[in-house]
Amino acid sequence: MTAAEPNLPPTGVAGSDLERQAAKRLADALRERGRAVSVESVSVRLSEGSCVAIHALIALGGGLIGLKWPLIGSAIVLIAAFSFYAERSLGLTLIGRLVPTRASQNVMSPPPGPAWHQDVEIVLTAGYDLPASYPTGEWLSRRFSGRLTTDRLLLWAGIVPVFVALMLQAADVDGVWVQIIQLIGSIVLLSLVAAQVDRAMAADAEADEADLKATDNLLAVLDEAIEESDGDPPIAVCFFGAETGSAQGAAAFFSGFESDLRAGDAAVINFVNGSAPGSRITRKARVLITAKEGDLASMKMNDEMGSESPIKPEPAILRKTTAATIARRRGLRSTTVVGSGDDAVDVGLDLIDNSAPATE
Repeated sequence: MTAAEPNLPPTGVAGSDLERQAAKRLADALRERGRAVSVESVSVRLSEGSCVAIHALIALGGGLIGLKWPLIGSAIVLIAAFSFYAERSLGLTLIGRLVPTRASQNVMSPPPGPAWHQDVEIVLTAGYDLPASYPTGEWLSRRFSGRLTTDRLLLWAGIVPVFVALMLQAADVDGVWVQIIQLIGSIVLLSLVAAQVDRAMAADAEADEADLKATDNLLAVLDEAIEESDGDPPIAVCFFGAETGSAQGAAAFFSGFESDLRAGDAAVINFVNGSAPGSRITRKARVLITAKEGDLASMKMNDEMGSESPIKPEPAILRKTTAATIARRRGLRSTTVVGSGDDAVDVGLDLIDNSAPATE
């Protein structure tokens, strides 16, 4: 097996100049394999942390308004909670639209067009942007195996106590203990905003070999598939920008191609590095295949796609949104390979073999 070497520069954060350079290098790597490629610009939110902070600040504002008008304040807090849940679990951007946008890039092979609904049976995907360094979130992810992040603190430990305290006040239940409940929720929300400032202040555009492993794995799988095929295999490749920002690059793409892909019963196979933040991994060297994905692990994936693999990848929960999550929301068969190295590549090849439509 020949390892793919795209020779990527540090990728930076979504929409950065370094990310544009990485998109060009990935496109060149695909062209060297004789594939037609297009690099398309997509509009993405400038900062994932900004969206979280906006929801926290709106909930805080609702708590303050609720000191005088509890019902109005609780309604504002409930709207913030629903907007956050809708964005993370349903993929519906509501309050998050207030965050400014900029251009990122999706690298696609073949280019969008008739080939996608005529020839494509498998879609291989990977994200290539690099998240800003996030010390507070990284510590929480390590400490609680990805089950607790500052974003979920917003949903549960911040908004909920404030909302409960306001509803108690609306029901004429008052007392120091009610004020303490609201104070605790407000402190959590303020801490969340501080964590997003921490994320922005500590932004780091440097990538190392592990950060780029997902793209290496995908290209290695493609090389093997090309070698095993008599001609150009019915495989599409997508490298998505803004993958670390709730898979915004993938969301922009799949919203336009879902019907064509679903008609052909295509399968989406996504790759992430085995040490990716938010992944529940008990043994670092073990290759896993996702059974659930998303910030709240609410999206059931097609982990049975790997059941016939000789490597027997274990099912995993990936507590972040990936391209596979977006594809599954659109009704496509999809899952994510979590791992690095030869085993991850072999699992990807097994998924291709087991997911392609049967031929007569």
